[in-house]
This record gives sequence, structure tokens and C-alpha cells, in this order.
Amino acid sequence: MRGEGLLEPHLRPRLLWTRRFDQLGPEAEVSRKAWIHNRGRLVAGARFRLSSVPVESHIVVGHGGSLEIGDDVVVGHGAAIVAQRSVRIGSGSRIGPFCAIADTDFHVAGQRDRKPEESPIDIGRAVRLGARVTILRGAVIGDGATVESGSVVSGAVPPGARAGGVPARSRSGGPRGAEGGDDVSSRVAAALARALGLAEAPPAEREREAVPGWDSLGALMVLLALEEEFAVTLDEAKVPYAKCVADLARLVEAAL
Repeated sequence: MRGEGLLEPHLRPRLLWTRRFDQLGPEAEVSRKAWIHNRGRLVAGARFRLSSVPVESHIVVGHGGSLEIGDDVVVGHGAAIVAQRSVRIGSGSRIGPFCAIADTDFHVAGQRDRKPEESPIDIGRAVRLGARVTILRGAVIGDGATVESGSVVSGAVPPGARAGGVPARSRSGGPRGAEGGDDVSSRVAAALARALGLAEAPPAEREREAVPGWDSLGALMVLLALEEEFAVTLDEAKVPYAKCVADLARLVEAAL
């Protein structure tokens, strides 16, 4: 773990939080506002990042269950992950805000005493889940796949595919942002506001230091939001150094 003095105050992990993990990799950043309940096995790799700002995230591992999270995985605020049996999230994956991942149905309709069905969930490497995606038990998402915001995955998504809908189906066609017609800077500002929970989008030239929540973890949330909005892959090394919305817009335009 990083030294406490190197983290933003809301990211400083308390010993109690780290004890809830059976294994937590170096340089992990876990918001102390996160609600974590572990009765099984909970493992997260290096540079794992779990946000609970502005909305609390939840992780639940049931008795005998297993949740394995790879390196460089980012989980946005308001997310919920439940592993009663087994959930695996591959390295480099990004889980958008308010995503729900559960390997159980929680109950059987009309049969209160019957144990609900549980099926493992396997999310591959470098997967992108947009905001408010729901992953149901038994889902398998291949490496490099993208699931659009608001979708529900109940089966398999092939590696490298882009899927969306309820239930999610593989889509074809180019990125939304490549079609033109919308102002890129305005869309970037709106995506930034959504990612950071701001009441309104900041103007293009507002400095990063003047935008609440635009810290090191906030920058990753913004990166995830922009990749989802424009269906592009941005350079992770450059996004954290953007000084204002206009800088982010230029990075997006270059990717498009």
C-alpha cells in the first residue's frame, strides 16, 4: 500500500479496510467509504482502485465464495460486486460507476426457503463495463470486450466484441464519437461532470485544481467515462496530466 500521506484524505485506507482483503497488491487505493463484507476469499492485485466518492461501493463475498481481481483494475463509485460462489475480474479491466455484478439470484420467487442458484462469473482482461451495467450469474466476458452503459449481460460476450442492450448483444458499427455533429468539448465536459458527480459541467478552460474530485483516482474515473462516451481507447499515461477540459477534448479528438 502507498504511504497514507501520499493519498487524498478520502482514499487513505485504514487497517480495518485492508484486513477485509485476504490479499491486496501494492499501490492499491481503496476508499475508506467502501462497504466490504468478506466471509470467503477476497484477493485484489497491484494498483487496484475502488472508488466510493460520491456514492458508496459495495463488495460482498459469501461463505466459501471467492472474488479474484487482477492488477490495474478500476471500479467506479456506486458499484456492487457479490461473489457467493466465484467472480473473477481480469487485469486491466475497468468497471464503470453503478455497475452491479452478482453470481447469485439472491432468492427463488415464491420459494423463500430454497437456496438460490449460483453460477461463476468470469470477466476477462482489459474489459470495459460502462456505467450502470448489470452482470448476471454465469456471464462470461472475453478479453478486450466492451459493454455499453445500461446493458444487462446474461450470457457470453466474445473477446474484443462491443455489446449492448437488454440482454446485451454484440453490435457493429463505428464509434459514436466519430460520426460528428456533437461538440466534442461539450461532451467531454458533460462526461467529466458525470464521472465526478458534479452538479454542472465545468467550462473548457477551468483548471483541474478548481474541479472538485479531479484527483488521481478521479482522473481514472474520467478516463473510463470518456472511453465509454466516445468508444475510444485513450492513453492512460496522458489523461492524468490534462490540466483542463480543453486538454481532455484534444486527447479525445486525437483518438477519434
